[in-house]
Amino acid sequence: MKTAPNATTVTGVLRSCHPAADGFGGEVEIEVAANETADPRADFIRPEPGRPLRAFYGELNDRPGGVRALVGRRVRVQLSFLGGPTGGRVVVRKLRAL
Repeated sequence: MKTAPNATTVTGVLRSCHPAADGFGGEVEIEVAANETADPRADFIRPEPGRPLRAFYGELNDRPGGVRALVGRRVRVQLSFLGGPTGGRVVVRKLRAL
């Protein structure tokens, strides 16, 4: 079983980012300010304002303008929930500074 196509958009403050142990991507934490999802019925993630949201992000790097440079800043993030029969996770599709 796979999850249905879904998308969530939030704005908030990027609180942290930590690289994965295997060296590819890592985890970001966003303090959600607002859920801007167009269709709340299709929102699998259901983020709540004022609460932290953790997600996998495949583009953690140290280059200038990279995600690590955005820690502490307001961001808009597009997310999806990817899953299958053994579980799933929230994944960042797009992240940009506001």
